[in-house]
Amino acid sequence: MTLIIPVHDRQGALDRALQSVAAQEVVPAEVIVVDDASETPMLIRPEFTRQLRLRLIRHDKNKGAAGARNTGLAASTTEWITFLDSDDALLPDTLGRRWALVQEDQQQRPNDTAIYGCGWIDCDEDGKSLGIRRPRPSHDPLDFAAGCWFSPGSCIILNGRWAVEAAGGQDETLRRFEDCDWFLALALKGFFLQVLPVIGANIERKRQQNPHRIEQAAGALCRKWAEKGLDRLLMSRLRSYMSLETAAAHFFAGSRVKALLWLARSLIECPRFSLQLSPGWDREKV
Repeated sequence: MTLIIPVHDRQGALDRALQSVAAQEVVPAEVIVVDDASETPMLIRPEFTRQLRLRLIRHDKNKGAAGARNTGLAASTTEWITFLDSDDALLPDTLGRRWALVQEDQQQRPNDTAIYGCGWIDCDEDGKSLGIRRPRPSHDPLDFAAGCWFSPGSCIILNGRWAVEAAGGQDETLRRFEDCDWFLALALKGFFLQVLPVIGANIERKRQQNPHRIEQAAGALCRKWAEKGLDRLLMSRLRSYMSLETAAAHFFAGSRVKALLWLARSLIECPRFSLQLSPGWDREKV
C-alpha cells in the first residue's frame, strides 16, 4: 500500500504527519510526499528516510490538493493507496490494523470498488480533541452527492489504480470540493463506502474559510455536473449540499444573514428536518 501526503508550505505539519507514519507498527510499502510548489521547498528529515521507503516529488507550479494527489497516484507502485493530509496525523498502530482488515475482506470478498473508511478524532487547531466520529457506510450515490462525511483526505484506503481507470483522477480545476467531486464520480461507477472498526487518525478541523471562494467553488462544481447531465435527484442533492457548505462559510465568517439565505436555499432544494444531508457519523466523547 502507498501512502500519499500532499503538502504546501507546512514544514512543521509535514514533520508531524511523517512522524505519525514512521511510528506505526506496520508502515506502508512506500510513502510519497508531494510538495505542491511550496514557497520554501519542503525538507524530509533524515530519520524518516531511514524508517520509511519515502519519495519527495516537487511541483514547479501550484496545482492544489487534487493535482498533488494525482501526482502521487501516478507515481505509486502499488494498487492500493491511502492519503494523509499534511495537517493530520495517524493514531498509533492503526494503519497496519486497517490494512490487515482490508486484506482479510478482499480475500473473502474480492472487490476493487470498495472504499474502506475508518473513524477519527476531531481536533481543533491547537490539537485539543473534540470528539470521535465514526462515519456510516453507504452504497448510494445520493449520499456521495451530499458530501464527504468520511474524511477521505486521511481516512480511506482504496484501489487507486482501479479508481483512476474507472473515473479518472481528481479534477485539478477544482481548488475546493475536489474530494466530493471525485467520490461522486466513483460512486456513479459502483464504488461504495465500507467502514472499518478502527479510529485511525487525528483530523484538524478548520471552520474559517473565505465565503467568496466557497461560493465560487460550489458554483463551479454544480455547473460541471449540470453540464455532464447528472440525474435530477442527484443534482438537487449536490446543489443542496453546496448551499449548506456556503451557508457554513458565511456563518463562521460572521455573516449571519447570508448564512440564513444560503441555508434556506439548501432546504428548498432538498427539504428535510435536519441540517445533515449525508449519512453522517456516530459520535462519541474522547
